[in-house]
Amino acid sequence: MKTKISTYSIQVMNQVSENIKNELVQIENDSVNIAFSDMIQNTLDSFNTLNEWEKNEVELKMHSMLVKRFSFFPSVTDVLVFTRNKEKIIAYGDVHFKFKLKSDYLNSILEETTTNNGVPLWTIQDKANEEDSNNSSFRIENYGKRGILLYRSFKSLQHGTPLGYILIRVDEKYILNKFKHIDLGHGADIFILNSNGMVMSGRSAEVKAAKMYPDSELIQEIKTNKENEIYSFNRTISGKRNLIAYTYIPSADWYVVSTIPFSYINDESIRIGIYIAILGVVCFVLALLLSFIVSRSISNPLKQLLDSMNNVKKGKFVVQIEDRSSDELGVVITNFNTMVSELQFLIDEVKSKEALKRRAELSTLQAQINPHFLSNTLNTVRWLANVQKAENISSLITSLIQLLHVCMGKGGELINIREEIEYVKNYLNIMTYRYYDKFRVHFEMEEGVLDLKILKFIMQPIVENSLLHGIEPMEGQGLIIIKGYRAEDQLIITITDNGVGIPSYKMNNLLQEKLQNKEGKLSGMGIRNVDERIKLYFGEAYGISIQSVPNMLTTIEITIPITGEEGHNTYAQSTYSG
Repeated sequence: MKTKISTYSIQVMNQVSENIKNELVQIENDSVNIAFSDMIQNTLDSFNTLNEWEKNEVELKMHSMLVKRFSFFPSVTDVLVFTRNKEKIIAYGDVHFKFKLKSDYLNSILEETTTNNGVPLWTIQDKANEEDSNNSSFRIENYGKRGILLYRSFKSLQHGTPLGYILIRVDEKYILNKFKHIDLGHGADIFILNSNGMVMSGRSAEVKAAKMYPDSELIQEIKTNKENEIYSFNRTISGKRNLIAYTYIPSADWYVVSTIPFSYINDESIRIGIYIAILGVVCFVLALLLSFIVSRSISNPLKQLLDSMNNVKKGKFVVQIEDRSSDELGVVITNFNTMVSELQFLIDEVKSKEALKRRAELSTLQAQINPHFLSNTLNTVRWLANVQKAENISSLITSLIQLLHVCMGKGGELINIREEIEYVKNYLNIMTYRYYDKFRVHFEMEEGVLDLKILKFIMQPIVENSLLHGIEPMEGQGLIIIKGYRAEDQLIITITDNGVGIPSYKMNNLLQEKLQNKEGKLSGMGIRNVDERIKLYFGEAYGISIQSVPNMLTTIEITIPITGEEGHNTYAQSTYSG
């Protein structure tokens, strides 16, 4: 509120000062026109040569000229012209009730305007500055108790030498009317000060025109704030804090000042604060009353609901609460009854499913007996083959049993490379009886990688793919080279065959094809299965990459992070023929 009122006050002061400045400029222009008119110039230039009759005639002519000028400006009461010797000519005014200033006062203002070299100056005079005469009461009644005076010196247009002075009196009420009826609030005031602290115009009994302002320090504070371009500030006047706003009229060296008491600024906010406090007390009392009523309506059903929850906690699911209300608590109770019913239903359903689950587990345990029975049977067949000296059948069944043990899920998800190579060799042993002398497999493994951990069954599906799709369709014997080595913190395993290769159109989609259980694959997983298992276990940064040159070679590279124990950096080489 203070900021808004301050802004509004400054705007009002700017408007008032603009109106007053326009009037002052008009009077200054009139003074220039009068001083440099031919009649005034010629009269003052030859004034010493005129007789009394000629002087009277000149006054009448000047009066006639200025009546036309000021007939529509009645606030200008007098225009006095003085020669450079300070001889007075009444150019405009009441010739019967003449405007007479005391000689000391008159000489002081004429000397001041001489010092300022013709710059227009403004001041104020009252009855104390006039000579006592019988016409004082008439002049006060008709021309105002106080007058705003414009006075300036002027020179001869012909010779450029000082020629005389002009003094124009304006009724102070004319300036007062520019701001007399402006309402800035109860107790607010507007007045005009000059740079000396003299009141040029005021509308209150406490601030009288033609008197010094009671607070002598106000004008100094206004000047200080003007230098800092601050046009509103707070000040205590007569024991009361006021908001001061002002504007400056440079041509007259006047300050248009407004004072607004903080008692007025804060009155509305204090009144609103009292109303809010009363309203707050009323609302607080009503809130207490309503809270008591509402709490009673909630606490009883809540107690009943709590008792029912305790019964449910003890396993009594036949609890039902009767509440016919349609409020939020009624909805909660309805949902509670529904929840209890559903809990009872779910418990019965869980019991039924648990019974089914136990039966399914028994069936699973029974199903696990079959692979073990098959393994035991194969062991018996192998024993008979050994007894009958059928070494090839014994070797084939031994490899099959070992692969069957892996398929049955014995051991963990990770095995070392040494064990994985044994699984591959068991598979190759079986394939030897199918592809007699069709392939050779050469292993080149760093000794240091044989104890590192890899996922179970990631090499066998790729070797199987090399046999079925690379070497089987080709003519002659094929070669598969399996290498394993470290590359910084990664384990690289490459499986290369010299088979028919993979066409480019098929190789681009090989890892994206869906898994299929193709006939002839003992593992039943495939290359894509291996790639997905590696990515799921170790992350997307690892997996399989494929390179193939048709009718020349195919290389599948497996990349996984290094895990397990390290050995010596030497190569373990072996060749397997089938």
